[in-house]
Amino acid sequence: MAEQQKYAILDTDFVSKANIIKTESHVLADEVLAFPGYSFFCHQKMKEELADHGRRDAQVWLENKIKSGEIVCYSDDKILSEMSRYIHNSCFLYYRSFLKQGCDIFSAEFYNQYFLPLDEMMDSGAYDQERFLAVLRSCENQIGHQKSYGEIKAYVLAQTIKLLYNTEAYIFCSDDFGARRGFANSAQIPCISILSVFLKLRLLGKMMEEVEPYFQSFLHWCFDRENPQTHVKIWLFKEGSDKREKVPLETVLYDIYEGLYYARKDGDLQKISKEKDEKRK
Repeated sequence: MAEQQKYAILDTDFVSKANIIKTESHVLADEVLAFPGYSFFCHQKMKEELADHGRRDAQVWLENKIKSGEIVCYSDDKILSEMSRYIHNSCFLYYRSFLKQGCDIFSAEFYNQYFLPLDEMMDSGAYDQERFLAVLRSCENQIGHQKSYGEIKAYVLAQTIKLLYNTEAYIFCSDDFGARRGFANSAQIPCISILSVFLKLRLLGKMMEEVEPYFQSFLHWCFDRENPQTHVKIWLFKEGSDKREKVPLETVLYDIYEGLYYARKDGDLQKISKEKDEKRK
């Protein structure tokens, strides 16, 4: 039986970092796009954020992948147009609902702070797609460079994909634990982090010798920045419950290839525990 197609959304921070991590000939982002059985998407907002804050090489990589069709880029106009084919004018209600849910993951006040004009316009009943998008853009212009807004748009796109394709979407997302936990726990959207990509490569049969150069590049980036990162928090079962504990970053790839970890829904690594498995029986 053929494996079901997976739909995955790339967020800004993930694409940026996956282009920093590289070998002499490839970036880690190329390995991700080669994952079998995945279709990749991004939101136009992610493209804009990468242009505003990202490295030039990541911008060029994304542009090329969109042009080649390897990544499908959705604007809000495209989201509304595709939803309207199935649910007609209800697409506006659905979009607003997705937007509010996405805002609520990050802040209970975010939607009311910026998007009440959208509610007022919809309550009036005097709008079409062009008017809806114009008011939406006007609201967004008040936000400025909010760190979470690209992730909110990723949520809207994930819910759109669920509606259009009747399947859950994955999000390849940032190292922001709060964002990943929000997606995984509040929205039940599986997340894949940079570290869980290394686990995925092992599960796909990549030899450690093939993956090691990427991991060394990752370590170099972690160690040599202004605020060096030498440890990472993983989960392990301890004293009767799962807890987060720091481990040295440089040991993680070896432990992955020793089969010591699996990936949680929030993209964190969880140490495999015989004690926990026995407790479940």
